[in-house]
Amino acid sequence: MNIDIVEGPIRFHLHGIGGSVENERYGEVGFRLMNELWRVVKSSSTPTTGINHWVYLPGARMFVGVELRNPQPVPTPDPLEPLEFELGRHMRHVHVGPYQALPQKWAELKAELAARGEVIGSPSLEVYGHHCDDPSKLETTILIGLRAKPA
Repeated sequence: MNIDIVEGPIRFHLHGIGGSVENERYGEVGFRLMNELWRVVKSSSTPTTGINHWVYLPGARMFVGVELRNPQPVPTPDPLEPLEFELGRHMRHVHVGPYQALPQKWAELKAELAARGEVIGSPSLEVYGHHCDDPSKLETTILIGLRAKPA
């Protein structure tokens, strides 16, 4: 499995909708939040990059958002809210294949990180590439926050 441990930071400036996740139903909650996000974005003609970000937060919460194009001059429509964060040290993996395989991929990535002695931090996220009709060619970038190595 091809994973990269990235030592440098990456910043995110997203706008979207957050929610609580019960019984680890991340997919169900994520799709609900994403559908609401796109309903608001389309009805308000808010310019975005078109790339979905599913952010997994502590306390069984998640946030589904997008990056805005020209965020300063465009007012953000309700109920979209901003979420800005930085991942310092993190793992990066590009999953190519159907979305239904993502839960298994996460289990494999977590096992690999544990085998390497890594400690998962927060947040973690999935960045979805543009849609493709062939599920075997779908690309999802998985970013998992890692704790800093002791000095």
